[in-house]
Amino acid sequence: MPDTNKLRIPNIAVLKWGNIANLLAQLAGVPAATINILEEDNIRVIAPNQGPDAPFKADDIVKMKTGLKTYCSAVIESREKLVIADATKSDFWKDSEGTKAGFIAYAGVPIFHPNGDIFGSVCVFDRKPNGFEGPIIRLMEEFSEIITGHLDLIGKNTQLEEMLKDVRTLQGLIPICAQCKKIRDDKGFWQKVETYLEERSNARFTHGLCEDCMQKLYGKEKWFKNI
Repeated sequence: MPDTNKLRIPNIAVLKWGNIANLLAQLAGVPAATINILEEDNIRVIAPNQGPDAPFKADDIVKMKTGLKTYCSAVIESREKLVIADATKSDFWKDSEGTKAGFIAYAGVPIFHPNGDIFGSVCVFDRKPNGFEGPIIRLMEEFSEIITGHLDLIGKNTQLEEMLKDVRTLQGLIPICAQCKKIRDDKGFWQKVETYLEERSNARFTHGLCEDCMQKLYGKEKWFKNI
């Protein structure tokens, strides 16, 4: 499978994930929902919810530094979901980056690659206390699994594209001897047709005789006439 850290996410997938973020923000009644991707030591917002008051933009970066308290970093580092109903009442989270930005309630679920590597997170943010009761957390977990399914398809498509690059095709003018039908390669050597093609494709040859050649070789033989 392709390197999960170098997987190119197609625009159609980002669009779908943006729709998920929009739906989550609407259903949870919160100002912000994001799909995030882990890139080396940073977390990048790849698909935020849209709207005039949406606080996050695509390609916003969250730094992952030792001692820096960020909600999404905690989800990705722990590989577990995190729910914070009111950060102002938490000795640990009350001075976090999220709280400083005005988001005192948070819920996040990790997203995994099909092979188990961490991909990123799906998150919702609120500016007021919020326990995210009801089906919101379960819905986020379902969306996480859907995105993992998308990543599986993206990985398989990438693998197929890489395999197709290795398929060598013959094109252009090929020098061939008018008499013996050998082909001249790009180094100037003459090769049998089957050798030339086998080296440049996945084709393999099995030999036989066409009717014209059989007549030419054996047409005068009695045993051949009796067949």
